[in-house]
Amino acid sequence: MTTFHPSRRHVLAGSALAAVAASAGCSFDKGDGSGGSDGGGGGKSSINLNSFGPKPTFVNNFNPFSPADGVVGSNYLYETLMYEDVNAEYEIKPWLAEKLDFNPEQRTASITLRDDATWSDGTKITADDVVYTVVDLPKQAEEQKANATAQEFTAKKVDDLTVEFEWPEDKFDVDGDRAIARLRIYPKHIFSTENLAKFTNTEPVTSTPLTLKEFTPQRVSFTVREDHFMGPWEHIKEVNWTPFGSAEIGKSMILQGTLDWATLSLQNADETIVAQGNHYWTVELVGSEGIIFNTAKAPFDDKHVRNAIYAALDTDQIHSLFDIGLKSTSPTTMDEKIYGEKVAEEYRAPHTADPEAAKKYLADGGWTVEGGKLAKDGKTYDISFKTVADYVNWATWSDGVKAQLKDVLGLDVKILKVPDAQIWAQYAKGEFDFGMTWIGGGPRISAVYADFHSKNFLPLGEEAPGNAARVKNPELDALLDESREEFDETKLNELGYQMQKIVVEECYCGPFNPSASFIEASGKNWEGFPGMPLKKGDIIPRPYGPEGWLTMQKLKPVK
Repeated sequence: MTTFHPSRRHVLAGSALAAVAASAGCSFDKGDGSGGSDGGGGGKSSINLNSFGPKPTFVNNFNPFSPADGVVGSNYLYETLMYEDVNAEYEIKPWLAEKLDFNPEQRTASITLRDDATWSDGTKITADDVVYTVVDLPKQAEEQKANATAQEFTAKKVDDLTVEFEWPEDKFDVDGDRAIARLRIYPKHIFSTENLAKFTNTEPVTSTPLTLKEFTPQRVSFTVREDHFMGPWEHIKEVNWTPFGSAEIGKSMILQGTLDWATLSLQNADETIVAQGNHYWTVELVGSEGIIFNTAKAPFDDKHVRNAIYAALDTDQIHSLFDIGLKSTSPTTMDEKIYGEKVAEEYRAPHTADPEAAKKYLADGGWTVEGGKLAKDGKTYDISFKTVADYVNWATWSDGVKAQLKDVLGLDVKILKVPDAQIWAQYAKGEFDFGMTWIGGGPRISAVYADFHSKNFLPLGEEAPGNAARVKNPELDALLDESREEFDETKLNELGYQMQKIVVEECYCGPFNPSASFIEASGKNWEGFPGMPLKKGDIIPRPYGPEGWLTMQKLKPVK
């Protein structure tokens, strides 16, 4: 049994961190360029942040379940029960809940909510909100054709501050404590009376230390709550979502101090950002960035083609096209620096290109290349590669993918650079040949390949919640199922080795580098950020979530 009984002081002052979006970074669009940081040396009290993605304007929609494309910003509105401290080996830390008990043998868990946590309208956060989020909200969303994820566990109220959870035998996971920790809670008294498909939630009632002050299409401002359980923030009183149009504009705004804090991956950051008196942090995470193949669609339903593509790619050279300090990683998606002995010995070395092996894979599968197209049995196939247009590193790396596949295999690959707002739905529906994404993840073996389980398989055209690669492998399914219920670490590692062998040999994916978060902050207006590089125990300075709030609470104006 795992039990966490942290004190309130620990909740308020403990270190914080969780897995962040990823290396490509996220942001907003360009502001008016007038230098309105409004925070820092001039005695002002607002800070300008960006952690989303380039957008020219915002849509006034704060409903996270809306089918419409709006500004969700859930990290600024609704808290999770706990959070994972990446800087402490993913230790679960308290937040809305001050206690988590997990009994994997009984397939049960329970949480005790803080007794001083309230929604921004003054309503107390209670077990009713938790049960609504787990049990009733997914049913409501399904009936109303809104977007919400059903949980694999049930929830039952014990009293106003206590909730018990239970998993059915066929859905239990030894990572159940993390599933509970990551549970984001929504206010029952707000959402239960609304049509989730139509509700725009323009005046959101929040559980974070922030409450909406003002919305405009060009800027969103939040006021820091005085009644939040964190207590007062001495200097920062207002937090602004500040837009910019591209990574270069964002970098310029950081250098000027018109943007105080963002999540962008930048080239040569030591010279271009840090040397100018600013801050830049790289935080390696579990999982990797790389390519996935659409295994439900020819020619990528043949492992010979998948292996040929990956073997042809020199990921070190691709990284050099837009160098943000990332190195090639294991073909398993599990980097040895992070997972250690959990990675099978034969796969610990980073991926390297093997042009001759790439050509042999095609020949062994009966494939040829005709006029830049793959050919077999009288049929030819055009091939396209999708990547996120907004992520400058990925977009640049895709040009390297094209060049290398032409050079090694003679393939003419069409590069499709798709906006962030569109590409993930396309992946989920299987509308791709192969493409760049995040792969694997989770601090435990049972989670790394969970998305490849065939329970997540849906036919092409249907939007799958996971398994965009459309993997169907009964042997892998059985190993994943067993790993979800295995408590012995030695046995779990052995299951992991078997899964790694399948994933590598079948080449369902082609990892490029470990996942990482990139964070930068201007040095012009605020001080009190952690040092560089981060030390164990530092609060990772994410510009949102518990880690962000704990960081902001400590910041002081530059003198």
